Amino acid sequence: MTRYRNAGEAFTTLLREIVDHGRVVDVRDRQTREICAQLIELEQPNERLLFVPGRNNNVFAAIAEAMWVLAGRNDLAYLTPYLKRAPEFSDDGITWRAGYGPRLRNWNGTDQLAETVQLLRRDPNTRRAALMLFDPDRDFVQSNDIPCNNWLHFIARDGQLHLHVAARSTDVWWGFSGINAFEWSLLLEMMAHWVGLDTGRLAFFISSLHLYQRHDQQAEIVLRNTSAPHYPSLGSPRFATPWEEFDSELGEWMTIEEQLRGGANLDRIAHSLTDPLMHGFLQMIDLYWSFQRQGDTSSVRHKLEQLGDNDLRHAARQFLDHPTS
Repeated sequence: MTRYRNAGEAFTTLLREIVDHGRVVDVRDRQTREICAQLIELEQPNERLLFVPGRNNNVFAAIAEAMWVLAGRNDLAYLTPYLKRAPEFSDDGITWRAGYGPRLRNWNGTDQLAETVQLLRRDPNTRRAALMLFDPDRDFVQSNDIPCNNWLHFIARDGQLHLHVAARSTDVWWGFSGINAFEWSLLLEMMAHWVGLDTGRLAFFISSLHLYQRHDQQAEIVLRNTSAPHYPSLGSPRFATPWEEFDSELGEWMTIEEQLRGGANLDRIAHSLTDPLMHGFLQMIDLYWSFQRQGDTSSVRHKLEQLGDNDLRHAARQFLDHPTS
């Protein structure tokens, strides 16, 4: 098990390992460099935002996708405006057939998050809080979308809740650093709050960790600019919504997101959301769409300042300075 402070430190270290020592493997006519059997532990998973020179990560897409997963959705109508390559991984151009959202929130009628909350509340020392993402009944097929992350396991020890993630295949650029460390750290923070524990460590067991050839040039830029890694964290708003209110709050969040995507201004939308993290994420979505429509204007910079002195503002400023698709 290799331990890192946060996702940014893990990303740059693993990227160097892949570039220097990865084996070249062609998979489905695409060349990758790969290292196998990686055990990765993040000691501060709440430091989920990347501050890596040259990475130019789209934090807004990560927020949008993570909330989409937690809401149990798999529709591309929501996701594609944030993640333009999303249709590449769809079989029908309408959904991700293996999207994590429905599998977490409605596995043949079972809400795995609800069951996990109840299980950990009843028995904090349980070893049975396992959530499935790979379905052998559905996933041994030819498809553009087979789950890469296959299994989640929560375990509580010494007043902390830890999350272990097993993945068959993880792209270090789009997968691990783009969304996986973000979405699962967010779920860990939420689950810890729901069961009354502190957020512990986030660990990944990855069978194939790889870099696609399409990212080779960008990887070299990152590694050239990261001789002395520094991953600042000013802290972010914390999640504070009880489980019993979560779906209602998330439903309102989704309603407001749709309005913002359609051209509305957050300052002019009446809402009852008080959760610091979910409201901060809405401010980020509002900032993103304002920037897409107006560019780098004074009103956009005002929205940036309204985020406060935290990691969200720092990550948003990086995007505004170096926008990516």
